Amino acid sequence: MSDQSNIIPLTRLRALLHGSSRYSARTVESIRTRVRLCQQNPSLHSGEDLGRRPPKSHAGGGRNVTLFLELLGVAALILLNAFFVAGEYALVTARRTKIQELAEEGNRRARAVQKIVADPPRFIAAMQLGVTLTSLGIGALGEQALARALDPVLATVLAVVIAFLIITYLHVVIGELVPKAVALRYSERIALGVSAAVRGFFVLAYPLIWILQSSSELILRVLGLESPGEEREALSEAELRMLLGRATEYGEIEREEQEMLYKVFDFADKEVADVMVPRPEVVALSIDLPPEECLAAVIESPYTRYPVYRQTLDDIVGIIHVRDLFSALNDQGFANVRIEELLRDAYIVPETKDLAALLADFRRTNFHMAVVVDEYGTMAGIVTLEDLLEEIVGEIEDEFDLPDESVEHVDDKTIRIDGTYPIDDFNEKFQVELPIEDYHTVAGFVFGLLGRAAAAGDEVEYNGLRFKVIEVEGSRIEKLEVQFVEPPPREQDEPHEERAAAEG
Repeated sequence: MSDQSNIIPLTRLRALLHGSSRYSARTVESIRTRVRLCQQNPSLHSGEDLGRRPPKSHAGGGRNVTLFLELLGVAALILLNAFFVAGEYALVTARRTKIQELAEEGNRRARAVQKIVADPPRFIAAMQLGVTLTSLGIGALGEQALARALDPVLATVLAVVIAFLIITYLHVVIGELVPKAVALRYSERIALGVSAAVRGFFVLAYPLIWILQSSSELILRVLGLESPGEEREALSEAELRMLLGRATEYGEIEREEQEMLYKVFDFADKEVADVMVPRPEVVALSIDLPPEECLAAVIESPYTRYPVYRQTLDDIVGIIHVRDLFSALNDQGFANVRIEELLRDAYIVPETKDLAALLADFRRTNFHMAVVVDEYGTMAGIVTLEDLLEEIVGEIEDEFDLPDESVEHVDDKTIRIDGTYPIDDFNEKFQVELPIEDYHTVAGFVFGLLGRAAAAGDEVEYNGLRFKVIEVEGSRIEKLEVQFVEPPPREQDEPHEERAAAEG
């Protein structure tokens, strides 16, 4: 029937050619071309006359359904890509402490998250496999489907270009950027939500995951690098400081707690010389003093332990505790008490000893005071357990402590301080940056700037601060007046965050 239907158009074409003398040369050539086409492909113009279109078929409807299913598949692949991206970011950035807390409370999904992240190479290989497969599927299926959808209204090349741009845009925005942003914002919640599906993917794609994981570990070993998870996870001090600053900013910890933790970090970096009571301020007792004079000296001072020396402070023979003195005087009377019999051993330490080691020594030996000596064996000062604790918790005052009168506010821009004011305390209180490497007191710093013995009325300037010597005793600066270019702040704001950023 097909062959019979082809006879009609071919016969008519040949008849036209027989009467070609009536047509132009171009028309004749066109008829001959149509004849050749019909002979090569009999299905063309089957059962039709020239100039008539073939009847419409139902193929258009099937084509639309296929196109719809392909586009639906592209959308599913983009969402699946978003799942793998969000899962990877959430599992990597989820706080381990929060997950551990939930796991200890009995949360099964939290325990699943712990098992997933316990093997970083497998976890990374699995998530990258999922992202790669979905990305390839999006590219292969999406561009072809969109190009066919646009081809009827656009030129073929233009349709392909526009399809590529649309697929790339959807892939990057919906499949990458949005899930990453959401995962970073709700990392713990998303990590818990995807844990079961991720573990299921581990099982389904185990062979491919194993191949990728083994290959990456082999290459890392060849390069002499460790696999993820083999290195010890630790944060630097600067990172911890920034985390504490962020926690304080969001109200997770109090400002006082933040300051105490910062001081713990600083504590490990300090030496005995940074916190000791310097020699000129040490209250010591001579071993030759009669008991009644010792008692008078003790009553005038608010301390419980006193170094005892023979002739000079460079010859410390022991430490006397007021409790031992009072007990002996009560039991034996003034006439029978001998100071040397009440002495306890003196603990001698170098001024370069770090505070953490000294604190450990105090805890081990039950000493509460140490005599500090310099590299020449000269007595440089004393340090007590209270001095160490104050470096962490701040000033500890009891009912016998005198009020702090070392800082006197003259006006909004001027203060007066004792020359022995510790330079690191001055920096912290007034938020300035005087060098602390070579000096322990503000008087020592001013003496260094002068380069000679100080006299009352001497003035020096440093970084917008004007120091004026008010009172001198011998070669020692007793009182200083400090003038600020701007009014000195009364409270410390956030010097530690700035220090952490500088260290980072």
